Amino acid sequence: MKDWFDALARLPERFWWSSNSVTRSAPHVRDANNVQRMWNYFVFASLPAWLIGLWSLGHQTNLAIADFQLEEISGWRSWLLTQSGIGFDASSISACVLHGLLYFIPIFAVALVVGAFWEASFAALRKKPVDEGLLAIAWLFALMVPATVPMYQVVLGMTFGIVVGKLIYGGSGRYLVSPALLGLAFLVFSYPTLLFSAGAWVPVAGYDQPSVLELVTDEGGLSVVAAVDYTYWQLFIGDKPGAVGVVSTLGALLGAIFLMLTGVASWRVILGSAVGFIGIALISNAVAPGNDLFSVPWYWHMVLGGFVFGTVFIATDPVAGPMTNPGRWGFGILVGSLTMVIRLINPSYYEGVMFAILLACMFSPLIDFVVIELNIRRRKLRLLEAGS
Repeated sequence: MKDWFDALARLPERFWWSSNSVTRSAPHVRDANNVQRMWNYFVFASLPAWLIGLWSLGHQTNLAIADFQLEEISGWRSWLLTQSGIGFDASSISACVLHGLLYFIPIFAVALVVGAFWEASFAALRKKPVDEGLLAIAWLFALMVPATVPMYQVVLGMTFGIVVGKLIYGGSGRYLVSPALLGLAFLVFSYPTLLFSAGAWVPVAGYDQPSVLELVTDEGGLSVVAAVDYTYWQLFIGDKPGAVGVVSTLGALLGAIFLMLTGVASWRVILGSAVGFIGIALISNAVAPGNDLFSVPWYWHMVLGGFVFGTVFIATDPVAGPMTNPGRWGFGILVGSLTMVIRLINPSYYEGVMFAILLACMFSPLIDFVVIELNIRRRKLRLLEAGS
C-alpha cells in the first residue's frame, strides 16, 4: 500500500516531466522536448475546439430550456447558474460557456481520478515510475463522450481504455490503439444508446435533438439540414449538437496547425486522411449523384461529424500510428477512406472515424513492415546494380 501511495504522490510530476528512462519504442523524442510535454501539446492544441464546444453545449442546452419554457430546473448546475445570476440566456456567450463547463468538469475529473488510480496501481505493482500521458488520455476521452453520459460509464470506459488499451502492454510506447479512443469504443459497443439514442446530445430531459450527421444519414440528406436552419458556416464553427471536443471543425483545424508547426503530429497522416476522405466522397458523388447521402459534397462531409477531430487528435497518436513516412501516408489514406466508406454504407454506426482509426491502427505494424521490406529490397537491387 505504501508503494501505491508513493506512486500516487509522484503522479502530478508526470503532468510536466517525463521519466529518465531511454525510450526504445515509439514515440521517439530527439530534441530538448520530452514525452510528457509532447502529450501536453495535444491538450493545448485542443483548447480552441474545447472552448467552442463548451459554448455549443451550453447554447444547445439553453435553447432547449427556452423551447420548453422551463422556469425552474432541477439539479445542482441549475442551482449554481440561478444563484449566481448567470441564468440560461442562449444569446450570452459567457452563460453558455459556463453552462457547458458545468457538464464537462465532472466528466473530466472522474476520468482523471480513475486513470490516476490505475496508473498508481500498476506503478506500485511493477515498482516503476508512474507512466506518462494520463492527462492527455483523460482529456481526450472527456472531449469525445456526450454530456449525458452517466458517471459510472465514465469509470468503466476510462478503466477499460487505460488498463486494456495501455497499462497491460507496458505503458507509453507499447500500446496498439489510442487508450482514449478504445475507452469510447468500449462504451459504444457496451451501451449503444450512449451515442445513438433520443436525447443523447442535449442534456435536457425529454428534449431530442439528433446530431446533424444523423439527420443527413437517416432523414434525407442536406435538404433536411436546410429545413432545420443549419448553415454550412454554423456547422463549421461548431454550433450543433455533439460531444464537446468534436463539434467544431474550426477548432480542430486550429489545433492541427499548432500540432504540425510544433512537429508533434504528423502532417502526412492528416493530409493523407484528407486525401482518402475526399477521394471516396468524390467517387460516391460520381457513382450515385441522385442519392441523398452519396451525393453530399466532401466539404459538407467535413463539417457533419467528427472526422476532423478524429484525424487531428486521435489518428496522429505517435504510438499507435506508423513510424515510417510512407507508412504515415498510407495510414492516413486508410483512415480517411474507411471513415467515408463506413459513413456511406453502415447506417447503424454512421460516425465512421472511430472505427476507421481502430481498424487502421491494427494494420499499422503491417504498414511499417511492408514499407521497410520494400526499402530493403530497393537497396539490395541498387547494390547489385552498382556491383555489376
